[in-house]
Amino acid sequence: MRIILASQSPARRELMKKLSQKMGFHVKFQTSDYPEDMRAYKQAWRLAEHLALGKARHLATQLAKKFPSAIIIGADTFITCGRDKHGQKKIGKPTSIADAKRIIRSMSGKIIGVYSGLAVVSTDTRGDIVQEEVTYALTRLWVKRMNSEEVDRLAHQKNALKISGAFSIEGEGGKMITRIDGDYDNVIGLPIFILEAILTRYGMRSV
Repeated sequence: MRIILASQSPARRELMKKLSQKMGFHVKFQTSDYPEDMRAYKQAWRLAEHLALGKARHLATQLAKKFPSAIIIGADTFITCGRDKHGQKKIGKPTSIADAKRIIRSMSGKIIGVYSGLAVVSTDTRGDIVQEEVTYALTRLWVKRMNSEEVDRLAHQKNALKISGAFSIEGEGGKMITRIDGDYDNVIGLPIFILEAILTRYGMRSV
């Protein structure tokens, strides 16, 4: 059975490669162009699950003829910080360096939540979806109070505009975190422990 990760994230793909080596399967990578609506649900956990399942289903439908008998994995990660009129204030990817600075300043000195939705969809020999499993992971991060120089440096990092919250826990971003409560891999974008447990239920075993 083919294993496909519906993601273009380099960090997420690297985590998936490590898991595939551990469990002894080959993984393919495809980008899902599922339209993300960050206001689909007020509850952050429900939104994370909705977006991850949407990505997996969308790709399963697109690839029905190309990749039947497949397990398709969808994931979506975003940050919450405080609340607004839509419930928990959800933070996605910045649209510009100025927006990245605004986002980083809003998280400075705060406790933020990192939500990752995870969906595993399997298809039969005709490419029809026959089984779905969806869940989420939450990791809390304590962010230090940053000065303007630190904010500016993070906003100008190479991948700042491609990452939810505008900075990664790896590299410079990690220096701004004083405490982690939860799964580190979830912060990078893929809750590996949960995914490994799901794939084990699909009959895969670590080698």
